[in-house]
Amino acid sequence: MIKFRGRYIIQAEDKLAKIPEKGSIFLYRGCISKSKYPGIEVSTQKTLRLLGFKVYTSQDEACCGGLAYFSGFMPFKSFTTLIGWNLSIAKKYAENLVTPCNGCYASFYHVLKDIDKKGGKVEVEKVLHKVGVKPAWDIKVFHVAEVFYKVKEKIIKLQKVKLNGLKVACHYGCHYLKTFPEEVLGSAENPTFMDELVELLGGKVVNYEEKHICCGGDFFQPEYTPEVSLKITEAKLRNIREAEADLLLVPCPMCLSVFDEAPKKGDKNLGLPVLHISEFIGLILGLDPLKDLGLQAHLTPVNIPQTEDYLKKFKSLRRTLHQ
Repeated sequence: MIKFRGRYIIQAEDKLAKIPEKGSIFLYRGCISKSKYPGIEVSTQKTLRLLGFKVYTSQDEACCGGLAYFSGFMPFKSFTTLIGWNLSIAKKYAENLVTPCNGCYASFYHVLKDIDKKGGKVEVEKVLHKVGVKPAWDIKVFHVAEVFYKVKEKIIKLQKVKLNGLKVACHYGCHYLKTFPEEVLGSAENPTFMDELVELLGGKVVNYEEKHICCGGDFFQPEYTPEVSLKITEAKLRNIREAEADLLLVPCPMCLSVFDEAPKKGDKNLGLPVLHISEFIGLILGLDPLKDLGLQAHLTPVNIPQTEDYLKKFKSLRRTLHQ
């Protein structure tokens, strides 16, 4: 047990013991971090290497298929084939697969836990065998936020940027908490590991009413019922603004996208700086907000004191480009 905010929290010790703290890992980057927020991909790689890991990636990585499967557009066997392909790639480099995406995390777990129950394993293996691929069903899968928590003492020792009481609101996301609650680090109903990281690094955690409600994204929800989706997002942002948070911290590129884009679609006054956990740890470890974190890709400016130099660089760069 650990003491946090005056109370004792029972951690999922079995899960914590399995999370790697050194050695080789395969980083499964996922689609959104590669295409929409490249700073997540770069910061994840660089922070993990600074923390002592040997990080491997591959251009042979394919989409996890989660978006299509969970939205009802892909059968389980096709979904399993994509996951099997990616696991075979990962196995070439490491025994542990780490991802910075809640959706990808849920996809891998869904297949690894259900493949024997839902059937099709032999058929999938035969299909992949035709292209010279053997799925590695024994790969261990972790979220990068879990890894950061496991090596938090290293992060504290390497910390270069101080938070100085920066008020941070944490959002954990549905596809991490609710898909497989038994795999959550700590309590799925009241997770605290990101909150703990923030306070250990000198920030102040801000609690808010809608903390464990969906970001409003939920795969195709913004396309099917955009008005409903936006209302959910704005309700969360409104609560966070009322709690006087300086920053919103998320572990998922999809959640980041939803919160980042909301002020452009609705109430502009609800805009709030949003960082992915990898960008946040990268900032803490002194990575360049422009070159390494790619904060210029965020629609809502990340105008917190820790990024003042970045803002100056970005404004200067934008002026140069427009000349």
